[in-house]
Amino acid sequence: MLTSEMTEPINPSALRRRLLLTLRVLIVLVVGKTIAATLANWPSYFPPDFRSDFLLGREGYFFNGYHAAFYAHIIAGPLTLGLGLVLLSEGIRQRWPLWHRQLGKLQGLLVLFVVAPSGLWMAFYAATGPVAGAGLALLAVMTAVATALGWRSAVQRKFAKHRRWMQRSYVLLCSAIVIRMIGGAAQVAGVEGTYPYAVWISWLAPLAALELWRISLLRIYPRRQSSASRAAPRDQHRGELRTRGRLQTSLD
Repeated sequence: MLTSEMTEPINPSALRRRLLLTLRVLIVLVVGKTIAATLANWPSYFPPDFRSDFLLGREGYFFNGYHAAFYAHIIAGPLTLGLGLVLLSEGIRQRWPLWHRQLGKLQGLLVLFVVAPSGLWMAFYAATGPVAGAGLALLAVMTAVATALGWRSAVQRKFAKHRRWMQRSYVLLCSAIVIRMIGGAAQVAGVEGTYPYAVWISWLAPLAALELWRISLLRIYPRRQSSASRAAPRDQHRGELRTRGRLQTSLD
C-alpha cells in the first residue's frame, strides 16, 4: 500500500541564509588558500630565485627599484586579504566596533600607501606586455580610489556608503585570487596567451557581479536597505558605547 508523506515547505529566508553561510565559508577557504600559497612561495623570493615562475626574466631590472615594490606587495597583499575578511564581518563589526575602526585604519593605510603604489609600479614591468600592464595599473588606481572614498565616508559617518566602497575595495583586492583561478583553468585546458585578458577579467567581472548583486538586493528589499542606511550611524555609535562601557568596567 502506497503512502504519501507530507514534506515541509522550504523556507526561502532559511534557504538564503544557508546559501550565504556556504558562500562565506567558501570565500574564507579560497582566501586562506591564496594567502597560504603566497607564503609558500616566499622561499623563492627571499633571496630572489630568478628561475621561479614569477621572477623568471626579471633579473636585469629587479634591483633597480622593482625589488622594493615587489617585496612590499607580497608582504602587504596577503595581510590586506586577511584583514578584509575580518572587517567585512557584520558580527565582528557590531561586537567590537573599536577594533573594527583600528583595523580599518590599518587596512586603509596598507592599501593606499603600500599595496596600490607597489602594484602600480610593478604594472610598468608586466611580463606579458602593455595590455596586462594597463589592466594592472588601472586596477591599482581603482583600488586606491575605492579605499580612499571608503575612508572618507567613514570619517563623514556615512557608514552605509563606507561599507559599499570598502566592499568594492576588497573585491578589487581579490583580483589576485581570481587571476590565479583563471590561470589554473587555462593551464588545465591547455590554452596559452590568456594572461593579459585574465588581468582585466579578474577585477572587472567580480566588480560587475558585486554591483549587480547590490542592485538585485535593492529591488527585493528596498525598504530594508533604506532603513539600514539610516540606522547604521546609530548602531555604530551604540556599539562603541557598549565597548567603552566594557573597557571601563574592566579597568574599575
